[in-house]
Amino acid sequence: MEISVTFLLTGCLIQGVFCGFNINLPERVEALEGSCVFIPCTFDIDQKYEQDLTDSAKRIWYKGILYQGKTTVVFDSSSPDTGLFRGEIFGTPTEKNCTIRFNNVEQKDKGSYYFRLETNGRLKLSYPKTIEIVIIDSPPKPTVSLFEDQEKVKEEMEVMEGSSVNLRCSTKIFCSSRPAVLTWSSSPEHLLKESVTQQQRQNETELISDLIFTVTHRHHSATFTCTVTHQLQKKIMKQEYRTLHVQYAPKSTSAHVSPSGFVLEGRSVTLSCSSDANPPELNYTWYRDTEEHLKPVQTGQNLTINNTDPTHSGRYVCTAQNTIISKLDLSIYTTIYIHMVKMFDGELFFEEW
Repeated sequence: MEISVTFLLTGCLIQGVFCGFNINLPERVEALEGSCVFIPCTFDIDQKYEQDLTDSAKRIWYKGILYQGKTTVVFDSSSPDTGLFRGEIFGTPTEKNCTIRFNNVEQKDKGSYYFRLETNGRLKLSYPKTIEIVIIDSPPKPTVSLFEDQEKVKEEMEVMEGSSVNLRCSTKIFCSSRPAVLTWSSSPEHLLKESVTQQQRQNETELISDLIFTVTHRHHSATFTCTVTHQLQKKIMKQEYRTLHVQYAPKSTSAHVSPSGFVLEGRSVTLSCSSDANPPELNYTWYRDTEEHLKPVQTGQNLTINNTDPTHSGRYVCTAQNTIISKLDLSIYTTIYIHMVKMFDGELFFEEW
């Protein structure tokens, strides 16, 4: 009867019809040497064999390809401790579950595997579909991605100051019974301690750790590193990092005068303005503070006044602007004073201003 059922299944497959027999499992799965491999699997049977299927049915895994040379039993649910593989099969036969975990896989375990079902009745068959197990000797690096407003940031991790972002680290789960550990670090170190929310979760295939925070200009050029630690016969650690690029308006605008101190009448004086911003290309504008309003004097980072006289005394205002500021914002400024002195018969006289 076993042969007739198997031939019936094969004949249906040739005609493109499954006759109620089908199996769902991936074509390929990647396993880390020294870890375990998890194979999700479910099966169906023809309705006329439903009465044969009980929880006493054997669920057997073979290494090899059905009808193509030698095959080897690697796991038998009726004697799980005697096969070539040690592991655990999940669910029950009546749930039509063939999901299995093989422990401590090695390079010699790579190859094709297929599933067989044996009941106490007429139903005894092997499903011809195989899964390929690939063994890797070193785990991959974790993946670090940046999300802004739920959208993945693609351009060089560049975000705008004030935006809420999600920095996500994910790594593949090779063995749920030996979960990997994800940890974050940053340079500068203090950034992880300032208003950062950390969330971690996992699904069947991935372990995910999120850093959620609001971006400030202090995050510009900061580096965030995610480390994954795999607990095998020995600890294996892999790292990936990302550097944030933050666009922000001018900060810490400042000005200084050269020469410093009081300016001798008739000499020249240079006022210089500087600011911190990204993009760093800045437009500077100088204003003279008059009794009525601020009067534009000159654009440019430096303002030089030659042949000074007392009329040049007073308060000067410098504003800085980049592409983040679409128009001049007089709240982003710095001020500087020029104090004039005269020299008469070798003595200095202060001008009032």
